[in-house]
Amino acid sequence: MKLSIFLLIASMLDAVFTHLGIASGFIGEGNPVSKFLIQENWIYFYTVKILLPLILMGICYIYPLKGKSRLLLVSACILYSSVLVIHLAWIILFV
Repeated sequence: MKLSIFLLIASMLDAVFTHLGIASGFIGEGNPVSKFLIQENWIYFYTVKILLPLILMGICYIYPLKGKSRLLLVSACILYSSVLVIHLAWIILFV
């Protein structure tokens, strides 16, 4: 459950940093799905960024993750940590 909470927090931070970076003109969105959502409306982007980890939290609560599914969750947390480091890098460089 702790990993899914981390994923929710990381996703929300990613959404806020992405919004600030795009609005400031410092970065562009590389994910085509996120780019589409942003072009449609920022609310869609934030909704997806919050709902997907919440759904995962619900699944983890009902069916505790073991084995390969836990490995996938840990991998997602590592990837999100990398994304947050990239955000931190452009914040340090541009601000």
